[in-house]
Amino acid sequence: MLLLLASALALGMLHTVAPDHVAAVGVFVSRRPGWRRAVSYGARWGLGHSITIVVVGALVLMARLRLPTAFESQVDRLVGVVLIVLGVQAMRRAWRARGTTSHVHRHGAASPHTHVHPHAHDDGGKLLGIGMLHGLAGSGALVVALPSAAAASTAGSIGYLAAFGAGTIVAMSVLAAALGAAVQAAAVTSARIERRAVLSAGAISIVVGVWWMLR
Repeated sequence: MLLLLASALALGMLHTVAPDHVAAVGVFVSRRPGWRRAVSYGARWGLGHSITIVVVGALVLMARLRLPTAFESQVDRLVGVVLIVLGVQAMRRAWRARGTTSHVHRHGAASPHTHVHPHAHDDGGKLLGIGMLHGLAGSGALVVALPSAAAASTAGSIGYLAAFGAGTIVAMSVLAAALGAAVQAAAVTSARIERRAVLSAGAISIVVGVWWMLR
């Protein structure tokens, strides 16, 4: 049982670093850097992903649901579209720099510097939804692994789903925090670097989105 849970936890963590996952969360983190906010972004994405995984997994176990063969490819295309839209929005926002304010301030003994702060709404709901979509796209691989967990016991299956979800939440929270801290540290020297981070994240999201649709 412990080996099963540890394996699911590790698989959840590894699953998190898929390019489409990192690209989506990276757009939000680059736009409003800072490790504390980034942790909440990563956690909300992970929660959304876990909700879908648990729901789909439960349907597979209890209702013997079998997803159509073309389902995963269709959802992958939708994920690609979402990534492209996120990337375009991020690049337009950084390029036009509208709805932002900048001010000069200090951090401790450091020299004064400028930050650009977008007037953005809370993105937690968007990340929750994107996480749920990613969970749906990744449900095919999970469903393949579920029979081995189900063979042991119902408790083992539930534990497998919960551990997998916990792995995604923890891993994305840590990854998002690292990205947020890195962007924030770089942005201390210049607001231009902060804009470039948003542009880069947007470009990466578009590239990954196109690849996801064509693969």
